Amino acid sequence: MSGRFRDAADWAGLTHAYGAATTLPDTLEKAGSADPAVAERALYDLSGTIYHQGWVYPATVPAVAVLFDLVSSHGTHHRPGIIGLLSDIAGAVWDLEEHDEDEYDEPDLATVLEWAREARAAVEAGVPTLLSLLDDGDPAVRAAAPVALADFPDHDPDLVRPLREKAEAEEDAGAAASMVLGVGDICADRDDPPLGWLRERAADPRREVRAAAAVALVWCHVDGLDDDLLDAVTAEIQADESALDGQLWVRDGGRTGFLTAALSEHPAPQLRLARNALAVTDAEKRLDAVHRAGEVMRTWRAGPAELLLPLAELLTSDENEVVRETVWEIKQGGPDITLVADRLVPLLDDTDDLVAGSALEALARAGDARCVPALAADLADPRLSFDPAAALDGMKEHADALLGPVREFLADPKKGTGFAGNHLARVMAGLAAWGDRALPLLPDMISLLERRKAVPAVAQALAALGPAASDAVPVLRRHLGRKHGPQVSQNAAWAIWQITGDGEEPLRFLSGPLRSGLDDEDAERLFALGAAAEPALPLLDDTTPEAAAVIQHVTGDTARTLPLLVDAVSATPTGMLAVQCLGEIGADAAPALPGIREIATSPRVLAGGRSTDVIATDRAYQATAETALARITGAEGTSR
Repeated sequence: MSGRFRDAADWAGLTHAYGAATTLPDTLEKAGSADPAVAERALYDLSGTIYHQGWVYPATVPAVAVLFDLVSSHGTHHRPGIIGLLSDIAGAVWDLEEHDEDEYDEPDLATVLEWAREARAAVEAGVPTLLSLLDDGDPAVRAAAPVALADFPDHDPDLVRPLREKAEAEEDAGAAASMVLGVGDICADRDDPPLGWLRERAADPRREVRAAAAVALVWCHVDGLDDDLLDAVTAEIQADESALDGQLWVRDGGRTGFLTAALSEHPAPQLRLARNALAVTDAEKRLDAVHRAGEVMRTWRAGPAELLLPLAELLTSDENEVVRETVWEIKQGGPDITLVADRLVPLLDDTDDLVAGSALEALARAGDARCVPALAADLADPRLSFDPAAALDGMKEHADALLGPVREFLADPKKGTGFAGNHLARVMAGLAAWGDRALPLLPDMISLLERRKAVPAVAQALAALGPAASDAVPVLRRHLGRKHGPQVSQNAAWAIWQITGDGEEPLRFLSGPLRSGLDDEDAERLFALGAAAEPALPLLDDTTPEAAAVIQHVTGDTARTLPLLVDAVSATPTGMLAVQCLGEIGADAAPALPGIREIATSPRVLAGGRSTDVIATDRAYQATAETALARITGAEGTSR
């Protein structure tokens, strides 16, 4: 055997991921070892040499022929793993074709692609061997073969017909399920996929086969799955063991990851599966279900309304970890937290500080007055782990009830449990969202400046007060200059500009950062300044979307900015400044309608950023896009 391997190619003249392939025959020989541990190690080494991080190499092509010899031998160990390696090699070209030429130097992309195409052709030549493995005596091999066969959909119907026939006769549930998945994968882009046959498989008495049929139907673009199919997928996710476990189909994300990813483009099944999963009784699976529900809520806009109520059912669990994780996910639920507010109020007194803190933050984000005493108590004596910025922002409508506790805190700031030394800065960030409601706290903020406490955050809160904070300007000026550090000096300059409306003095300290390019925060500050931002315009790089949004908002120079603004539309801070500008432009911004409409109507959560804010941020983006859409189309007043 070793002689045949050594004579299969001029290995010394070929290369793999680590140079000359001189030792590759030895590795291939070990892959056929009678010792399963030796064979496993050799297979691992092959996965790092002839296929490495998505690349294949000149030595890969002759190695493929040897791998087919090995996998055809009933005495070879780990044959499903060899089939998996062959599948990886066959698919390498697909990822590489998505790359840009400038990502490659030596060798260049054209050379790498040529290697990948030759390697794929070598695997494709082994399709008859893969088909023969559908009759192998080992059910694990019969289950692995469809994965590699699905890499060659152009061979249909020569592949689908035998897969269907073998699946109908297959006694092993895992192998039958894999064959069904193979049919679905190969036929996914066909105009006439075998939907009737797949629905017949959905009536199979074996759970794994029914779940595989559901996934295959989704791959074939069936819009809706009936309750029985969704129940089969749910049962498969929740099962302690499955014949799919260990298969090549599920090797990357596990069984649950594979099944949920298969439905990733379909919100209704995702929501149904997430809701069903919350009903499990096993504690570990319930924790997984809670986290999955959170992911689904942050993926689909319908998620919070669908999943917050079933999540709230778990808040009475006697498993503290389940309660802790559940309330953590709930607090990220955005405006729909109000649906479960009554369930959260009792948790304000929970003995677990993390539970009580998350409940407080969730209620505060929802603007629920019932959390005022708890928030006031924590300002006086911080013990709970929560974000005071998010809490105070959400409680802006109840600012009057909180002025006293906030004033006492500002007089003697204390470190918080969750944010340590940043606690004061986070409180100030929350107060910045209060706007005029924070005006009674102006003397307290000035005092913080005089004591040099959290100056950047205090400056931002003062800036939000605008001209009403004029008494703070002399103290802010004391914090201008290099000796105070860039963050302190620049935030003080921004605050002076926003309070006075005069940019002459602040620009002495901000011209450098403005010339170097606007970040999201500075673009939003200039945008908020409106006409007062005009002195900064000559400093801006007007080829950037951030600058275009500011220039349009300040000058209305549509001819100069419109193309940049149309291209900038996206669910990002800068993208939403562009959307606001386009709404102000009106009908002439019609070329931006597809992008704005996507933000307004997509079933997906489009906003990124901090996970605890993403749903609320996305809802705000959606509202902004709806307003712009109405203005551009002349349909102002249309509601969601």
